[in-house]
Amino acid sequence: MVSPMSIAARLITLRKERNLTQQEMADKVGLHVNQIRRYETGNAQPSLEALKKIALALNITIDSSVFD
Repeated sequence: MVSPMSIAARLITLRKERNLTQQEMADKVGLHVNQIRRYETGNAQPSLEALKKIALALNITIDSSVFD
């Protein structure tokens, strides 16, 4: 099982690689910016549906949104 911090760190890396602010990522993914913040701080884990949205918005696989 992947720890929440691993997912958080991966999401931060993916966002920064694309030069996106948290707000820009939220807009692109279709989630509220506060939810992106919760994912990035490890206070919440993205659901499968949220991971799908992130993967589609960033043009990556779900696996690469979770695993380095």
